[in-house]
Amino acid sequence: MPGALAPPPSRRRANDMAMIQGHGGVGIVEAVGPEVRRVQVGDRVCVSGTPHCGACYRCLRGRSDMCQFLSAIGPDDLVPIADLADGTPVYQNSHIGGLAELMVPFEEWVVPIFTTKPAEEVGMVCGCTAVAGLGATTAHGLVAIEPASSVAVVGCGPIGLSAVQGARIAGATTIIAIDPIRARREAALAVGATHALDPNAEADGLVDKVRSLTTWPTDRLWAGGRNPGGRRPGSGADFVVEAAGADAVAPRAERGADPTGVLAMQQAYRMTALGGHLITTGLLRGDITLPGNLFSFGGVTHHSGQAGGCSPMRDIPRFVELLEKGQFDARTLATGVVPLERMLEGYEAVAYRTTITGIMTA
Repeated sequence: MPGALAPPPSRRRANDMAMIQGHGGVGIVEAVGPEVRRVQVGDRVCVSGTPHCGACYRCLRGRSDMCQFLSAIGPDDLVPIADLADGTPVYQNSHIGGLAELMVPFEEWVVPIFTTKPAEEVGMVCGCTAVAGLGATTAHGLVAIEPASSVAVVGCGPIGLSAVQGARIAGATTIIAIDPIRARREAALAVGATHALDPNAEADGLVDKVRSLTTWPTDRLWAGGRNPGGRRPGSGADFVVEAAGADAVAPRAERGADPTGVLAMQQAYRMTALGGHLITTGLLRGDITLPGNLFSFGGVTHHSGQAGGCSPMRDIPRFVELLEKGQFDARTLATGVVPLERMLEGYEAVAYRTTITGIMTA
């Protein structure tokens, strides 16, 4: 890539830079800087997609997912780690650059992990995917899933399937997985969902279907089954995790009704019970419209955050232990393991939804 493609830092653009992609990884520390304290040479580590300095305003108040270093990953903030033969500087996406044999991250992105589990499985609980799903349902950075509660998960890619498992681990007794792709619905049932719904088949009745699956088990007035006006409370999931997002390209598997992700987000809000909790993780293309009165008086609490509210230094070791104890099933999710030289093949499989998670190994 010619050096002419690197404009002055004040107007750099990521697409014009020699950039190593990859938003996380697992490896062995080969060298450390003189002021690094968190890890030592020889440590096995996770390079998280979310930094955790532990000292900024947000880290000290329990929102490490909003660490100050998260605002320092734009093109103008990146520092080169190498040069091409023609002198062009080489950068790492978000200071990580996991799709390479060597990463040069800052300490704030690195978490020591003490496990002998295979890298393909450990990578699931280190990257943004399972971290977001498990974070949204078990880390309590956003909200605590309650035992015996109902949880609906909209979208069953790696984030959603991790959220299904997190809901199971947290003790939810009704777990509804929603995805247009049959293989992903089957995977959801395999890892803990009690129901799996096809949004294409349910169409306009999807929200009502979720409400019917979460209605209180009695209609007796004084047992909490209905109110004096006759309406049965409890319809709608206590917790809803939106993990659908937008399609980057047209899937080759079954397609949803709306590639922008807007419809899934709106449905997720409407299927949340009165006084319930909506946790959002997806990236959309467009704006959402919500029912005004429900938004104003429905008592639904919206929780948004980076990586499901995960605090990397606190939560990733926990996720690794869940993996070691067999409570988190990484193998069902890690369906697209390919060597680094087949990276584009792996990316395509993820983009076309023909696999669940892409894992690159070097």
